[in-house]
Amino acid sequence: MARALPTLVFTLVLSGMTMSFPGSVLSQQPGAQVDRWSRVAIEWISYLQAGDFEAAAERVDPAVPEGSFDAPQLETLWGQLSAQLGVLQTLEQGPVDEVQTYHRANLRAAFENQEVILRVVLNAELEVSGFFILPPEPPTDEAPDYVEEGSFTEVEVEVGSDPWRLPGVLSLPLGNGRLPGIVLVHGSGPNDRDETIGGNRPFRDLAWGLASRGIAVLRYDKRTKVYGGALPADIGLEEEVVEDALLAIRFLRNRDEIDEDSVFLLGHSLGGMLAPDIGLRDGALAGIAVLAAPVRPFLTVIKDQLEYIGSLEEASSSAGRTQLDSVIAEVDRALAGDMGPEEPILGVRRGYWREVEEVDPVDAARRLQVPLIILQGARDYQSTTEDFRLWEEGLAGEARVRFKLYPALSHLFAPGEGRATPEEYSVQVKHVDMEVIQDLADWITKQTASGSGG
Repeated sequence: MARALPTLVFTLVLSGMTMSFPGSVLSQQPGAQVDRWSRVAIEWISYLQAGDFEAAAERVDPAVPEGSFDAPQLETLWGQLSAQLGVLQTLEQGPVDEVQTYHRANLRAAFENQEVILRVVLNAELEVSGFFILPPEPPTDEAPDYVEEGSFTEVEVEVGSDPWRLPGVLSLPLGNGRLPGIVLVHGSGPNDRDETIGGNRPFRDLAWGLASRGIAVLRYDKRTKVYGGALPADIGLEEEVVEDALLAIRFLRNRDEIDEDSVFLLGHSLGGMLAPDIGLRDGALAGIAVLAAPVRPFLTVIKDQLEYIGSLEEASSSAGRTQLDSVIAEVDRALAGDMGPEEPILGVRRGYWREVEEVDPVDAARRLQVPLIILQGARDYQSTTEDFRLWEEGLAGEARVRFKLYPALSHLFAPGEGRATPEEYSVQVKHVDMEVIQDLADWITKQTASGSGG
C-alpha cells in the first residue's frame, strides 16, 4: 500500500502526508457498533493522543521501512501537526474502503483550527501501514475563469518505466502544428499530479490555464505518492524528484504533438529549488520557470516558518504553541550542531538533510545558458521575499533572467489579504492568479518565437 514518506516541515500544510496529531477527548471510543477496522484505527490514534508513541509504533506494519514510522518519528510528526491544527476535539467513524489487501479507515476529525479526515491504512493483520491527513471534502472541480475548456483536451499517460511507472496527464491544446510544452515539478511531500492542497489544485490551474493559451502541459503523480510504502528508507532527492522529472521531460520531448526544441520546465517550492540542477542534467530545455523556491539553508527556512506560525498563535501557553516550541527547539539544536551525526532531524534521516543542504540553486542557475523566469508571492511565508532577494542578487545582470514579485499572492500563487496562514491553504479554495498564468504564457511564447534567451 502506498504510504507517504515523512515530509519536511517546509510543506507540512501543503499535502496529505504521513503524520500524527495531538488531541483531547475523542468523541467516540471503540465500541461494538464500530466496524473492526475503524475500531483499530481509533485505538491506534488513542495511543498517539496519550503520548504513548512506543505503543503506537508497535502496531505499525513490519513492512514499513525501518526508522520511517517509529516512536521518535511519530512524536515529531505529532508536534508538527499540532502546531498547525491545534487540539483534536472530536473524532468520529467514517467510511472504510478496501484497496487490494488493505483497508482504509477514514475518520472524521475536528481539530481546534479546522476539520480534516484522518486516514489510517491497515493490513490484513490489523497493523498500521499508512497514515494520511486529507481535506474534509474533495477538491472542487470548478475551473477558474481564465480556462477555456473547449480549447484543449487531456490525455492520460504514464511517465517512466517499471518499477516506478507514474500515472499522469498531458493537457494538449487543440489545433495543428507542433506545440511548445512544459513539465511541472512538485514541491516536497507525496504530491499528486494537481499538487492538491486541501481544496486547492495549483498544478491543475497552471495546466489548464497554459493549455488554454496554446501550451501543452505534462503533470504526473509523484513517486512518493504512488509508491510511498514500497520505496527504500534511504530515498533521496534523486529518487524523490530529479529522476522522474528528467524522465518526464524526455517523455514530453518525444511526443509527436510537441516541438522538441520548445520543451520547458516549471518547478514549484522544492521542485523550483531543484529545477536549475534538473536543467543542467537535461541540457536541452528551452527555458525554466522557478516558482517560490528557497535559497537560504533549509533548516533556517524551516525555523523561520515555524516561528511565523508561532506568531499567529494568540495564546502563548496553548497546547499547539507548546508543541511548536518543542519542534523549534529541535531545529535550534540542529542548527547549533548539538545533535548526533546520524540523529534524525524532525523525524527525517540525516542523509536526506545533507542532500538538501548541498543544493545551491543560484549557482546552478548561473551555469545554465537558458532563459529563466523567477516568480515569488510576497505573502509567502514558506519561501519568502528574502529568498527572492537572494535570487535577484545571485543572478544580477543576467539578461536571460526575468524576475517578478506579486504583492498579494501566497506560496500557491493565489490572492489574499493580510498575513498568510496555514488555514488559507487547507480550508479556503483559491485558484492560481490569472496574472501568473498570463506572465508564464507570454514568457514561453516569447522564448518559442525568439529561439533564444531574454
